[in-house]
Amino acid sequence: MEDAVWLREMLSLEMEVRPPRNLKAEQKFLDGNVATLRHDGRIIGYTDLRDYGKTAEITTFIIDPKYRGMGNASKLVLKAIESCPQQIILCCTKNPKMAKVLENCGFEITHWPGLKEYFLLTINTIKRIFSMIFRFEFKRLWIQAKGFMKYKIYKLEKQ
Repeated sequence: MEDAVWLREMLSLEMEVRPPRNLKAEQKFLDGNVATLRHDGRIIGYTDLRDYGKTAEITTFIIDPKYRGMGNASKLVLKAIESCPQQIILCCTKNPKMAKVLENCGFEITHWPGLKEYFLLTINTIKRIFSMIFRFEFKRLWIQAKGFMKYKIYKLEKQ
């Protein structure tokens, strides 16, 4: 449950990612399709991997602030790629540092990931918006919405 406490704390601090849920729900996320990064046995990085059939999406990417600027974001992206069975991996970001990490790991900007993938990305965005509204996360919603047009879709096709 220690990892779930960490995840909930990080989600509370980071306004650019999904809202935090209760500890039981966060533990369920941790037990699912995720990649984590650890230092001395403690979790310092986390990302979800959404399965879209032949494609996956790296979402909710978090590195503990104490461990940023040390190459850990790249390590976590590479770990997510390695653990992902899909040949095509997507990631959406407006963060220039994250964009640089993705590019260094072989991702390229794409404007059209495919009809099914674009549809699923749109549905997930709508679900996230409603989640923030129903949780009264208006500050988080505002922060994410004000930069909506800056988001870019990155795509990696594994060899």
